[in-house]
Amino acid sequence: MLGSMSTVTSKIEDNKKYYINNNEKLIKQFNSLIKTAEKVVLPINGNLEFDFIEKQARIEFENILSRLPYVGGDKGPFTSLMIQSAQTISLYKVLKPLNLSEREIGKIIYEIAESYTQSFSSVKKWLYRRALFSNKMKNHWREWLKESVKRTYPENWVGDFIEGDGKTFDYGINFTECGWMKLIHNESAEEIAPYACLCDYAKMRVIGVGFKRTKTIAKGAELCDFRFIRNCDTPRGWPPEDLEESKALM
Repeated sequence: MLGSMSTVTSKIEDNKKYYINNNEKLIKQFNSLIKTAEKVVLPINGNLEFDFIEKQARIEFENILSRLPYVGGDKGPFTSLMIQSAQTISLYKVLKPLNLSEREIGKIIYEIAESYTQSFSSVKKWLYRRALFSNKMKNHWREWLKESVKRTYPENWVGDFIEGDGKTFDYGINFTECGWMKLIHNESAEEIAPYACLCDYAKMRVIGVGFKRTKTIAKGAELCDFRFIRNCDTPRGWPPEDLEESKALM
C-alpha cells in the first residue's frame, strides 16, 4: 500500500512539472498572442500604455502557469485549451484595473481571438477543418468523452458525445463540467467567463467551421451544447446579444 501511494504521489509531482518543462514554448506562444493584442488594443484604446500591459500580462501568465491544473499533458485533448484559458485570464487581470467595464474587456478579448486566428495560414485553416470532421477525430472524441466521466483529472472538462444526423449537425459535445469555469473560479475571474466563451465563435468562424451553441454553463445553463456542422456559416460572436445562446436567456 505504501509503495502504491508513493507511486501516485510521484506521478502527481511529475504532472505538476508539465507546464514548467514547457515554459519556454508556452511563453513564446504567449508572446505571439501579445503581438496580436497590441494591434487590437491600441486602435480601440489608444490611451492605454501597452508596454505596461504586455509586461504585466507576461508576469500574470507565468504566475498562472505555476498553478495551472494538469489535464493530461500532450496526450490530453484539453491541455491546449487550458493554456489558452490561462492566457485569457492573464489579459483580463491586467486590463481589469484600467477603468474598463467587463463588456469592454470582453470585446477586446473577443477581437484578439478573432485577429489571432486570422493570422493562421490558409493551409493551417484547411487542415483544421479537414481534421475536425474526420472519422478519426469523431472516434477520438467518443473515446475521450467516455473517459472523461471517470474524472481522472478533476479540473478537466467532462461531457458526452452526441451523434449527428448529417443534416442539422454532423456531431456534437455536451459539456456538463467546464475546465474553463473551474479555472476562472480558482483565479477569481468569474466576471469574464461569458465573454471569453464567445471566442469559440471567433475561432470557428475565421477557420471556416460550422458551429452553433444554444446555451453555456458560463451563463447559468446546466451544460454547453457544442454542435459542429459541415458547410455552414458560423455567426460572429460579437455583439453577444445576437447569438441564440444569449436570446435564450432574454
